[in-house]
Amino acid sequence: MYKINKTKKMMRLSMLPTFVFAAAAVLALVFSFSGAGKAYASGAALYENPNTGEIFLTPGSGRVKVGQSVINQLLKPNAAKTTKQINNLKTTEKKLEASLKTVKGETLPAWTKHVSLGALVYMGYGYYTQPGLTEGSLQLEENPPATGNNGYNAFNVNRAYLIFLYHQDNWFLKITPNFFKSNNSGATDGNQYFRLKYAFLQFNHVYDANGLTVNLKAGQFPTPMVAWEDGLLGYHVAERTPWGFLNVTSTQAGLGVSGKYRTNGRVYLAYNAGFFDNAAFHANETVDQKSPQARLTIYPLGADSALNGLSISGYYAWAEDNSNFGDAVDTSNTNTPETRVSAVLDYKTPNANIALQYDHAINHIVNPGAGESGDYDSYCGINTSGTYQCNSGSTSISDSSFASSGAITALYTGHNVEHGYDAFGYYNIPNTKFGFFGLIQRYYYQDTNYNSKGDALPSGNPFDFQRGVAGLAYHLNSHVTLTWDWQNYQYLYAKDYRDIPSTSPEYKYYEDYGQWMGQTNAFFMQARIAF
Repeated sequence: MYKINKTKKMMRLSMLPTFVFAAAAVLALVFSFSGAGKAYASGAALYENPNTGEIFLTPGSGRVKVGQSVINQLLKPNAAKTTKQINNLKTTEKKLEASLKTVKGETLPAWTKHVSLGALVYMGYGYYTQPGLTEGSLQLEENPPATGNNGYNAFNVNRAYLIFLYHQDNWFLKITPNFFKSNNSGATDGNQYFRLKYAFLQFNHVYDANGLTVNLKAGQFPTPMVAWEDGLLGYHVAERTPWGFLNVTSTQAGLGVSGKYRTNGRVYLAYNAGFFDNAAFHANETVDQKSPQARLTIYPLGADSALNGLSISGYYAWAEDNSNFGDAVDTSNTNTPETRVSAVLDYKTPNANIALQYDHAINHIVNPGAGESGDYDSYCGINTSGTYQCNSGSTSISDSSFASSGAITALYTGHNVEHGYDAFGYYNIPNTKFGFFGLIQRYYYQDTNYNSKGDALPSGNPFDFQRGVAGLAYHLNSHVTLTWDWQNYQYLYAKDYRDIPSTSPEYKYYEDYGQWMGQTNAFFMQARIAF
């Protein structure tokens, strides 16, 4: 029998720890140290070549089996050491937590434990291959130059919010200052401004019985429709909602009520309603009537707590532009009621959403009530004197043949009906960081077939438009989402007006109008950063 002396054996076995610990590291991915010990005890073995000191997993010529007791001796001390280190770390962690609680209790008032602070930033880059006149900004707080300025591009910090929240068990106070960029016109000249976006108090579960919950809110808070549309979009950082694009604000001051109806652990109804100022949150109230607004969402098959499932929603808003306060009489003032109505069919899953929406309005383009922002971008049309003109915000496009004042409302009188069709959605690819999103919107104004002078329109309403969005998203982490998208805006009858024969001076106005209408094509890279 082959024998080795104790000295040589110890030298050879001195090479065992390196191998054993390497093998143990691999096995630890699947088994615990105790599991690994059991595996060896059930028959696993190591083999040594006494001449070279090498260790093998399989027997062979010149190899001697290493005793199980030696292997166990090498493993047990290290497993014990690892356990001890883990216990030490846990003890240290507990001490740090206790110290932190002590510091907070001694240096901060007790109410601070109810306060949280957050931040939300929208920023990005836009490149316009073909700028044109649009009903609203393609991106929030962005007003590029009009037709002809191909290649316009800019970096923008569109919005920045600080979010303060004081929360108790059944109520909370939310205050959200908003930093935003003004339009690039007039005295504002694109400056960054500070304004208040949200400031409201909400009482939750003021009624909570028989499956129905009722929440009350007061102050300046999200309206029932536009903020809800933001959530359906999934990627509001990149695209605007159908009503938001038509300059309807997401926030107004007022009183509101919201809640849900549940049964058997499923949500079957959600509602949101309130009475609001006619003015948007960044404008003063100028009329004596208030604007009732409401949305009701039904989940016919029931929805989970995240509201995944099929839903049918209805929305209504009313306002009237009348500044006759109290008993004052102003014969020059004309009451102009405005209504907005929407029907939405939506299906949502944890990774996707698809929505179909129909919109209907009366006098929306005429009356700046019911929370319209009033910060329109660019329009062209014939004013009440029959003169063709374009205006962008507060600044007219420079051309001596255009009037310096006036608006598109000359094409509309009395009772103006508008309607639109929208489809939008997103899909986040499971087990990846990527997602896709898109939107298409068509909106039609009343086809009066005449202008303010009684001239027949050469085609459909010149302001009817289509807007499209297609994009890709990447979720970098839980705080940062990046998007890339293409957006297009076009007037549906631009070609008809552009190619009209100039058989009369009035038609010449429309021909010029057609030249300026154009379409808008732009590419955007956006980032949403939230903490």
